[in-house]
Amino acid sequence: MRSILPLHRDVKYSSLIYRESLSTPGVRYAVRKVSLAQRMELTKNVRELCLKHEFLQAGDTSDRLESQLTDLMVRRLYLEWGLAEISGLRIDGSTATIELLIARGPEQLTDEIIESIKSELGLTEDERKNS
Repeated sequence: MRSILPLHRDVKYSSLIYRESLSTPGVRYAVRKVSLAQRMELTKNVRELCLKHEFLQAGDTSDRLESQLTDLMVRRLYLEWGLAEISGLRIDGSTATIELLIARGPEQLTDEIIESIKSELGLTEDERKNS
């Protein structure tokens, strides 16, 4: 006899999203999907740097240089937090790691990955401008 009750199936969830690079063909990377706890942690860390960035933007040349450094630190924070894997890339003869990508990788690729991470976070255009 057949049952008319639907079979219960577990929902499968992956905390990573894999993407093929548009700027560097052959490179594949995985970015994290955000959880509530991760969003809280990342927001706290980025907020502190963004407030410092805004304050320094209003200052003299030295402050503006410090502001640029703060902006780069935010970008690094996004990469360290959001990039889980990278494959298909060799940098100076070595297989790319997240640390190597940050230290010596192509900036166009890092920009693409950061935008991918921000899109997963669901940041608004204004929030993106401030980070």
